[in-house]
Amino acid sequence: MLTSIAPGREKNGEQAIGRSRDGLTTKIHALVDALGNPVELMLTPGQAHDLAGAEPLIDSADPEALIGDKAYDADPLIDTLNQRQITPVIPPKANRKTQRDCDFVLYCERNLVERLVASRKWWKLEGGVIS
Repeated sequence: MLTSIAPGREKNGEQAIGRSRDGLTTKIHALVDALGNPVELMLTPGQAHDLAGAEPLIDSADPEALIGDKAYDADPLIDTLNQRQITPVIPPKANRKTQRDCDFVLYCERNLVERLVASRKWWKLEGGVIS
């Protein structure tokens, strides 16, 4: 269910605001280049699974590798990446029956996404405009 923060105002289209235990939340899905610069951003409601934003983000991109956390360890996404000849750098979940290899040296570069999101949050707290 998508909701709006200000029910009295009319909005154009659906809002990416969802309900969770912490109230109204939004998830930011980011695709960044090797330097940590944003290539594409997508918002989904907070209760949506991370996989909901994965394939729409990579549709228009052609990376050599895709780095993601354990939430992205799903066979359909891994198969899609392999078909497109994109190396999945996603650590396997502990409950996976057949464990996959992961390049943990390259996985350490995932902090670029974390730093991008943290800088946007800091900028918002300082009263800036997120562009």
